Parts: sequence; structure tokens; C-alpha cells
Amino acid sequence: MKVIKGNLQLMKKINCSLILNMLLREGVLSRAELAQRSKLSPTTVSSLVDELIQKGLIDEVGEKSSPGAGRRAIALEISRDKGYIISIMLGNNRFCGAIVNFRNEIVYEFTQEVCKGNDQVLHFIKEAVNRLLESKVVKDAQHVKGIAVSTPGIIDELGETIIKSTWLRISDLDVRKMLRREFDYPVLVVNDMKAAAFAEYYCGSKRSDNLVFLSLDAGIGMGLIIDGKVYNGYKGSAGEIGHIFVEPDGLLCECGQIGCIETILTETSILMKAQNVARKNNAERIPQSFDELLKMYEDGETFAEEVIDRTCFLFVHTLLSVVVGFISPEVVVLYGWMNRSEKFMKDLKKRLLQFPFPVPFDESRIFYATYGEKNFIIGASTMMLHKVFEDYI
Repeated sequence: MKVIKGNLQLMKKINCSLILNMLLREGVLSRAELAQRSKLSPTTVSSLVDELIQKGLIDEVGEKSSPGAGRRAIALEISRDKGYIISIMLGNNRFCGAIVNFRNEIVYEFTQEVCKGNDQVLHFIKEAVNRLLESKVVKDAQHVKGIAVSTPGIIDELGETIIKSTWLRISDLDVRKMLRREFDYPVLVVNDMKAAAFAEYYCGSKRSDNLVFLSLDAGIGMGLIIDGKVYNGYKGSAGEIGHIFVEPDGLLCECGQIGCIETILTETSILMKAQNVARKNNAERIPQSFDELLKMYEDGETFAEEVIDRTCFLFVHTLLSVVVGFISPEVVVLYGWMNRSEKFMKDLKKRLLQFPFPVPFDESRIFYATYGEKNFIIGASTMMLHKVFEDYI
């Protein structure tokens, strides 16, 4: 077999990217720890680190404590102020624009109400980028190294175009092409659930190579990490579970179908059902918001308990039982309205423990989203940082 010699410059680029990504994920490491984890020689690591320090990508931040006697190692971390990512979140409940530094810390952000349609959404994205560039955080536009956009919907395989977003009423919006006309930065577009799942995998409170991120608020979505990789599925449509048909005599969904799972488990649909039950039972008070309904449920209001208990049953039996039974993730990360009710989560865990899974369910597998709503921003910026580090050297 012919031996192919690797291009030295390419290997150097790959190894520098490896070091940067390890520091991005772990925060602070010494040269010795980098060598141990990367399997590179100490000499190679030291040489690459020195070059990255000269380029302003890595800082020495003092001594790093280590077990045993002897000379303490010098702690290294990615520079906080040498580069930024502009991260845009198109959410179900609100839109957000943020500046994220190379340490994946949000250093500036703002929010805005949701708008819908190709033209309106694109206008927001452009205005958000301009507003972030004009902030006092970015002193030099060249310090911005990329734009990341997380959005509900199906994204093309290149991470450039929003093929379809039912919730935002978007169809074939080429975000990258439109942004590149005005801004000279790399652009990445990613599905919001996949971004949130990646944030948990890469820097969350319970990192796992096999996890599910489930979101329930104004819509329903799921992101999958399988064997340490984001699972996209055919044409990027994995995790688009909101419009699965589950109720023959159900409510009309925004997609035009009757009985989608979104008409059962989202805040709007649950509140509507609770209001109807309250009127039917001649309740003294009709909840006017979902938070008010949750408060009534926590306080033991009969009709509220009836509706939320039924919702919990359906959540376990129509969604979680399928996800856990079919995929068998080590970790299930939950984001949305259920996280705001300790009573609901207690009941949810109880039902999961009682469900006849092939492998009994352990409640320690359930976690709340580490960064809450910011999971979508952190996940998208982290994905963009990977691309930046690959091309930076």
C-alpha cells in the first residue's frame, strides 16, 4: 500500500483547531493537559500554543493548580476580546440578537417581538447585525468573525437557507446569500433545536454523546445528539415533531391539519382547554394567561389540575415514551413551560418511573436546559466558532 505523507501546513492547521476547540469546551487547560488530551507531543503543543498566543487567540492566565508538589503549570484560555460571533435567535416567543466572544460568553444582547414572513424576518436579521456592529462592544468590525442564525424550521444541508418554517411563515429564504450582499462575514444558519442540543452536548451541565433536547412553548421541537454528533436526518428534517397527528377529533393547527401534537402540548392549546373546562365547571376565575393557569395548578385548583394532569399523561405517553423507547438517550433535556412548575415535573418523573420501558427509567437522566432560552444562541455561536477555528490559522 502506498504511504501518503500528510501536508505539514494542513496538519498544523488541524492541530491548532484541535487545541482551540479543546479550550473552547473545557475553559482552562495547561500545556500538559492539552498534550495529554490531544495525544500530541508536549513539544508540538508548546510550539502551537506559543504561535496561538502570538496571534492573540490564547491568553496565559496565571498558574493552574495541580495535585502534588512541583512547579505549577501555566493556565491557558481562549482570548475574550480578540474576536466575536454575531448570534441571531429567531424564537417562537421573541427574537434576540447577541454578541458572543471567543469564550462563548454573551457580552451584549437585545430582544424584539416576533415577526413573520420572508421579508420581515430578513429585515430583522439585517437590522440586528447592524445594531450589534454599532454597539460599543465591537470596537473594530474586523473583530467579528462570523454570523450565526438559529431558527425554527428546516435548513438546507449547507447551513445557508431556511427551506421552510411553518411558525415563522418562511419559505426558501437564502439567509447567507442575502447577508453576504451587505456583510463580509461567514454565515451559518442552523435549526434552533439542533443548536440547543449541541449547546448541551458541548458545554452543558450534563454532557453526553447521546441526548435529546425537547422544547415545549409556543411550538414543539426536538434536537438529537447521537454518538457525539448532531443528527440531521434526511434533508435536515429530524426533530420536526410538532405536526405529528395524534388526535382525530383535535383542534385545527397552524399547519392546516387537525390534531397535531402542537395542539395538545403547547401553552396556547393548554390554556384554551383550561379556559373551556373552567367555564364548563363554572369556576370562580378563568385563567387569562398560561402563567396564571400554572399558578392555579400549583395551588390545587381542581379544573387546573384536571387539565395539567391530562397534559402530563399525554406528554409521557404520546411523546416521551416514543422518544425514550425508540432512541434511548442517556440524557433528556427539557426546555419550556414545564420547567416552571415543580409540581408538574414531580408528576412527570413519577410517570416516567412507572412507564414499562425495556430499561427502567432513572429520573437522574432528566435535566433542565443549562442556558434556558440562551441555549439557542450559545449552540449556534459554538457551531460558528468551530468553523472559524478551522479556517482561522
